[in-house]
Amino acid sequence: MRDTGFLGREPIGRLLLKLSLPAMVGMLVQASYNIVDAFFIGRGVGSMGLAGTAVAFPFQFFVMGIATLGGVGAASLVSRSLGAGDIEQADRALGTLVTMALATGLATAVLGRAYLPGLLALLGARGEIYPYAEAYLGVILFGAPFQVLGAGLNNVVRAEGNARIAMLTMVISALANVVLDPLFIFGFGWGIAGAAWATVLAQVMVVVWLGAYHISGYSALKLKAGHMLPRAGILGRIVAVGASEFARLSATSVTAALVVHSLSRFGSPMAVAAYGVVHRVLSLVFMPIMGVSQGLQPILGYNYGAGAWGRAHRAIRLSVAAATAISGSAFLVLLLFPGLVFGIFTTDPALRVLGSRALRLMTLGFALIGFQVIGSTIFQAMGKAVPAFILSMSRQVLMFLPILLLLPRFLGLDGVWLSFPVADALAFLVTFLFFNRQMRELCRLETGPACEGEPEGENP
Repeated sequence: MRDTGFLGREPIGRLLLKLSLPAMVGMLVQASYNIVDAFFIGRGVGSMGLAGTAVAFPFQFFVMGIATLGGVGAASLVSRSLGAGDIEQADRALGTLVTMALATGLATAVLGRAYLPGLLALLGARGEIYPYAEAYLGVILFGAPFQVLGAGLNNVVRAEGNARIAMLTMVISALANVVLDPLFIFGFGWGIAGAAWATVLAQVMVVVWLGAYHISGYSALKLKAGHMLPRAGILGRIVAVGASEFARLSATSVTAALVVHSLSRFGSPMAVAAYGVVHRVLSLVFMPIMGVSQGLQPILGYNYGAGAWGRAHRAIRLSVAAATAISGSAFLVLLLFPGLVFGIFTTDPALRVLGSRALRLMTLGFALIGFQVIGSTIFQAMGKAVPAFILSMSRQVLMFLPILLLLPRFLGLDGVWLSFPVADALAFLVTFLFFNRQMRELCRLETGPACEGEPEGENP
């Protein structure tokens, strides 16, 4: 059984690097397969293929939301339970997660296939984009149970501090997709459906890998049949914390669908294709920030559960600094070199010009995103469901939706692109208010070096 006590012993800086770096690498590798998808689809299918996958984004966000409902909630409960020495509760959280993931994933796949035409219409698939979206999403639906279970289990792996296994999980998924994409798209001649089948098979491999890990006994947790029957108390605590991420990703699903509709109204199918590429690029540069967030989660959850307030405070400070440095650097690169970035995916001059402008405008607020992500993670790791929920919803619903409905009426297509940075700026302000209050609370609990800006000692 894996020892998790190091989360409460090792110096915070070293610990954050130890857990964040593998998460960054793994997530960058995983995000890269979306880039690879876009590359092969753009070169092998064309701009309408890119537009078809963009239509599917809202549904994929929704499925990921289902995965995080259980995964983030279970991860928070697992890390806090391990910190408090309650192994039994941690094991029950894992069993409950598996049951939740299987039930929700299967239901999503069955209902999605049954109502596919209506789903596509809701997502904004129409005209020349429709057959591409249908071919892609019709296959992606088969992977829903594997996506939900795999993402949920990997959250728990990170929660017990095993960053290496979590990283390898994403590497396996990405490598499988990179190999299968050109084989299915070009070799078998399956076109856009080939890209979807590559993704589904990669998701299957992830579940097999993580299942073997938990069964092997290497994990700090034990997956027992008796723990797979959910208890109301465990289920409620998982859902309460995970609801914030579910809400955020569900909101992202809604907003992505509205973006597609707005682009169709104020732009063209070419604008939808441009959005598909920009989304993948932003997902790639977003991954290092998420790596820091996922490195923070087990550290903060464990030490907060153990009452080590000073260590919790220092973990937050360092994570904010690291995430802000990453988001600021990405902002500069994307602002200065949008054409170079976009030219990787297409040889169409019109699409390149349109996409470069979209990329530059959409990323104007990207430097603020690092702080937003860490702000939400803090409350998730501490098990504070209400603030986590509010922060998760602030950008995607409270800010973005009204702006998206308003700006394009005055600015046309540019208004769609500019809705993103405006929402980022407003969400930053909301996050700052909650963050400031929480840091003052930690200072009251631990009045030593953590609040005085002194260097980290060994182990307070």
